[in-house]
Amino acid sequence: MDKPAGWLELVAKDHDKWLKIVESFGEHQYQHDIVQEAYLALYKYTSAEKIIHDGKVSEGYMYFTLKTITFQFYNAKRKITKISLDDDESVIQLVAEDNLEEQKAFHQICQLIDQEMESWSWYNRKLTELYRDTDMSIRKIAAETNISFVSIFNTLKNCKNEIKNKFQEDWQDYENGDFDKITRI
Repeated sequence: MDKPAGWLELVAKDHDKWLKIVESFGEHQYQHDIVQEAYLALYKYTSAEKIIHDGKVSEGYMYFTLKTITFQFYNAKRKITKISLDDDESVIQLVAEDNLEEQKAFHQICQLIDQEMESWSWYNRKLTELYRDTDMSIRKIAAETNISFVSIFNTLKNCKNEIKNKFQEDWQDYENGDFDKITRI
């Protein structure tokens, strides 16, 4: 964080007022955390000119900032499902299933695909690895590499078809549980 933020001291002088605003939203347990998050959001996304006018902090700006962060907190909190460990119905029973053969077969297919990809051109291999091994979408890859979306899409489509055609029989053996029929390296 490289920008000076002395103006935040002026905002923080009214810390108790900000706490009361958050409490007015009904939050009495995490109000300190929410106000701290508001300070971080102000530092990151705004400037002194937006929040301080004539040497005074804009209470309306702070009110909406605190309200937004409070509701973001509530939305995140709602996504968490609490279960009682005392209630037998909510305890999940895990089935001890040893599928070592299946895992070995899947690993074998992955190795076969990686071995096949080594024979591809650098461009095809790198795009396929980038798409497969990261959470990047085709659009994001296009934006970051300056390669056209259409070029990336067609390359991935062709590579996928090549893998599908070459390893279709091994994949069917895997799905049917015929793990011993999968091609060995």
